[in-house]
Amino acid sequence: MQKIDLEVQPRVLASKKTAAVGVNQLRKSGLIPGVIYGHGDPLKIAVDAKTFNKAIHGSAGTNALFTVKLGSKKDLSIIKEVQRDIFTRQPIHVDFLRINLKEKLEVTVPIHLHGEAPGVKLSHGILQQITREVRIRCLPDDIPALIDLDVSKLELHHSIKVQDLPPPPGVEFVTAGGNIVVTIVSPKVEEEAPKPAVEAGALAQPEVIAKGKRKRKGLWPRLQRPALLRPPRETRRRRSKVPSGASWKFHGFWWDLEIQRRNTRLHATILGVDS
Repeated sequence: MQKIDLEVQPRVLASKKTAAVGVNQLRKSGLIPGVIYGHGDPLKIAVDAKTFNKAIHGSAGTNALFTVKLGSKKDLSIIKEVQRDIFTRQPIHVDFLRINLKEKLEVTVPIHLHGEAPGVKLSHGILQQITREVRIRCLPDDIPALIDLDVSKLELHHSIKVQDLPPPPGVEFVTAGGNIVVTIVSPKVEEEAPKPAVEAGALAQPEVIAKGKRKRKGLWPRLQRPALLRPPRETRRRRSKVPSGASWKFHGFWWDLEIQRRNTRLHATILGVDS
């Protein structure tokens, strides 16, 4: 198993109110906050983002053994969990777990397929990989980078399960053996729906075209609107019968009324007060 040296720096403990602000400042400065736990007291650390991304994109991936250096202290650890941003998929937090080379541990490793299956090449089937990772238990030095699976003998409608995988030396599978890893299925052919049978007599009858204008269905003609849609007669405006320029006595005042026929508004002018 590949071992990588990783230098980190301590992360200053902050209060709960300022912890989120301090973590965001670390990320903006190019550092990834993290923690080391197991076989001792937990330590809050910060690791350079570029160095960490380069380390996990190697041949061993995230299953590599890391020698975490914090000053003069060294801890042999593995990556327990990496939290990533939901949009950029960049690491935003990492958990390291201290390990003992003599103790077995459980990790997840990917499954890599190679070879050309006869069920795809000859029978024109479709290869489907159901399980892409498998859980294993082994010593830290026996952790494989991946599980290599040969599919060059896989036929149509056949499958390979976890129990059929060749285990590397010193490795035992924790994932259930009945889980299907890869299978080859036949492509689906869309069947056309049967057309409804038409009677011979129906085809022989000619189409009859109605005479006259077609009636509009669902739309009322303008001249045939129901009376309910018209405003009530009482609410319609009526023309005033008051003659224009007339004077009226109302509450002791003389009013000069001028009626505008266009909008039926009344403009009144006081002529005098009745003594």
